[in-house]
Amino acid sequence: MGLSSHLNVYNTCLRILTERGYAIRASGEIEEEGAYPTQCYWIAEKDGFYFCADNPIELLGLVAVRDHLQPVEDVPYWWRTEGPNLHDELLERAFGDCKLDCGNGNQHDLARN
Repeated sequence: MGLSSHLNVYNTCLRILTERGYAIRASGEIEEEGAYPTQCYWIAEKDGFYFCADNPIELLGLVAVRDHLQPVEDVPYWWRTEGPNLHDELLERAFGDCKLDCGNGNQHDLARN
């Protein structure tokens, strides 16, 4: 059995967050004619920690980082872990020695990092 990122998983993620004691909310600008925002942010807060994501699945993922690392306080970069750069390693394994477009006009050479 599998599970993929889809709108039909959003409510489950939001329910998990509330069951874990997070205060959750959505934020955005109402569209013309009273329509829901096309760009919406999903926010969860608990114990002085603030999480913001583009969708509830990402939001649950960010909270999972906190739950896994269990930081005591919100200090800069509390979410960082030591170890290999798995992001680049997986991309290089999947796509070989190519350049990654970073979305800002710059390219990241996977072979050099």
